[in-house]
Amino acid sequence: MVYNFAARLEECMSQEEAFLNRKLTLSELALRVGTNRTYLSNYINQTLHLTFFDYINSWRLNYAKDLLVTTNLKLVVIAERSGFNSLSTFRRCFLHQFNLSPSAYRKKHQGENQNKSEEAPMS
Repeated sequence: MVYNFAARLEECMSQEEAFLNRKLTLSELALRVGTNRTYLSNYINQTLHLTFFDYINSWRLNYAKDLLVTTNLKLVVIAERSGFNSLSTFRRCFLHQFNLSPSAYRKKHQGENQNKSEEAPMS
């Protein structure tokens, strides 16, 4: 059986949701993938053309986008559940990635997935 590094990385992110760990490090992810931190770093940088943090944050932001349109959770809760260490980092990254604040994104896409979770009032 041939070891498929890219498939294992995808599995760690999409199925195991490693990105939700707020303290995730390159070394920890490399261990989970079954490689070393240098190889993983080189792959992310040279093949995906992202830094480790940009790669992890892209997963976190896509997860947060889903929470924004499918729940009424407060932004601080969405930031925490998505793996961000702070609301300000979440807002800054979201704005940079999508050219909209999380609140504006929610408002724009409100109603697309209505009648789903209503765990807390919107912020």
